[in-house]
Amino acid sequence: MNIFVVDDEKAVRDYIVSLPEWEQLGCKIIGQAADGLEAYEALIEMRERIPDILISDIRMPVMDGIELSRRVLEIFPDIKVIFLTAYSEFNYAKQAVKLGVSDFITKPFHESELLDSVKWIKEHRLDRQNAELIRQEEWIQTLLSSDLSEQSKSEALGQPELLMKSAVFLSIEIDNVDFLDYTGKPFSKLTLREKIFEVMSFCPFPYWSALSQSGVYLILFIPFSHPNDETAHEAMDVARRILETSNGSLGFSVSIGVSDRLNSILELRRGLEEAKSCLDYRMLIGRKSIIAFPAMKSLQEQKQAQKEINHMELVEVLRKGEAELIPDYLKNMNRTFLLEGLNKKRIQEECMEMVTVAGKTLLAFGLQPSPEETLAVRKSVLSFTILSDLMQYMEQFLEQTVAVIGSVKHKTSVNLIDHVTKFIEHRYMDDITLQILAEELFINYSYLSRLIKKETGQNFRDLLWAYRVEMAKIKLSTTSLKHYEVAYAVGFKDPAHFSQLFKKLTGKSPGEYKA
Repeated sequence: MNIFVVDDEKAVRDYIVSLPEWEQLGCKIIGQAADGLEAYEALIEMRERIPDILISDIRMPVMDGIELSRRVLEIFPDIKVIFLTAYSEFNYAKQAVKLGVSDFITKPFHESELLDSVKWIKEHRLDRQNAELIRQEEWIQTLLSSDLSEQSKSEALGQPELLMKSAVFLSIEIDNVDFLDYTGKPFSKLTLREKIFEVMSFCPFPYWSALSQSGVYLILFIPFSHPNDETAHEAMDVARRILETSNGSLGFSVSIGVSDRLNSILELRRGLEEAKSCLDYRMLIGRKSIIAFPAMKSLQEQKQAQKEINHMELVEVLRKGEAELIPDYLKNMNRTFLLEGLNKKRIQEECMEMVTVAGKTLLAFGLQPSPEETLAVRKSVLSFTILSDLMQYMEQFLEQTVAVIGSVKHKTSVNLIDHVTKFIEHRYMDDITLQILAEELFINYSYLSRLIKKETGQNFRDLLWAYRVEMAKIKLSTTSLKHYEVAYAVGFKDPAHFSQLFKKLTGKSPGEYKA
């Protein structure tokens, strides 16, 4: 089998050409070039000795690998093409799918990866004319497009019978693919897809597949008559079989995200989003995972109910000003993160909310961190990628908050009463309650009620009514409003109650006071 190598880096070309394993594979390097145009001209001249495989870089001067492949395959359709590409160039490389490129190998690559790809081509003689696989790639990319309407997608699909079937989207991703790419460890999505094909040969449902940026997309077509629970079972069974086959025979591991049932193939983009969101949970669950969207969704619905309880617990911990309570609180939160399977983003969001709770609690004690301090804390939270390190930072942050609160706690009664007074002065005409004030101050309702009674000798309602009566006295003296109009103007809903309370506090009725 003859091979032609194209790369603008001489060191790369020399490395590929000099591999001693070519002879063992029965392969021979018959030419090399530094760019696409040089390679194209050389291949035209080699008509009597056309290579079987073209190994080419994508980004090259003069003519890139995409254009080279397009021109070469128009003239020599039996040549098999292997692209060498930087991982970040994968979207660019997808243009080559329609050309029938056999494999993509990311730079820097390991010699075994390239040799395995050539060996696989030699043994299987990938047929570029396999129109079905090419059409599947095209259809999937069309259905995943966010720029096309459903009608446009349906017309491009041209298969109305497929619209009569539901589907499940599976995203089979290589674990730590960025790290593998960075360290130069070999991985081949093409080999992974062949393993998937082995599993799918025993599957009773039709399917589509396509190479993705991090692995392979797999779409199972399920009849509408199939019950939802059986559909979920079948999809998970396929995922388990793929996991067992792939992780047992490849030099890398994979994980699988499984979408909810899609009512139509036109909902494929939603399926992709669901499967991708599932795979975010690998951060906590680990490699070789299967995560199904229905299970993840049920988990999410339970989180909101617990969130408010967690926040109130933190408020109590901070308000008491006892630093020894912080570790236990964070241990419980850490356990919650693990049990609920939160991904990196959600853990960071939860910690951000702890920072917000701490800020509001400080405000309730008359303290307000500067915007610069708050921004610095938030940036720190976002910088951590290891859960234990993040929890250690949060412990230090919350202990500092407790220390600040403890140092000023003896002064907080005055501050809180000042807040209460200002709240009444600014909103006495509204339908306000102690509960509303407690929520705005982010402080426990019972604690605030006791504090007001202790510091003023009155409860919140008495303070509010007294202030409203004072405002009513001003309006009665300075305006032509009737007493019932004054009642409404200062926040009373019942003029009779206003009159009764006014006389109790002033010794006169509103009418007598106005006269």
